[in-house]
Amino acid sequence: MTEPKTFSYTTHLDIKFDPLALIDVNQLAKSVTGQWYNQTLCRVNDSVVRLGVMQGTTGTNTTMMMSFFTC
Repeated sequence: MTEPKTFSYTTHLDIKFDPLALIDVNQLAKSVTGQWYNQTLCRVNDSVVRLGVMQGTTGTNTTMMMSFFTC
């Protein structure tokens, strides 16, 4: 029986950037080394903006998602 693959899931719920800060999302995404990375970037009114970066199965493809979540 083969063992299931394990992945490194990193989730950061802290707000990384202050209001009106310039955010280099591409640079942040390029710095990710794990298979799955989530970071709350900033607060916008009653919502937060989160970045999700997922690596492909070969580790060479990167998908970036931006989401808005209401607090």
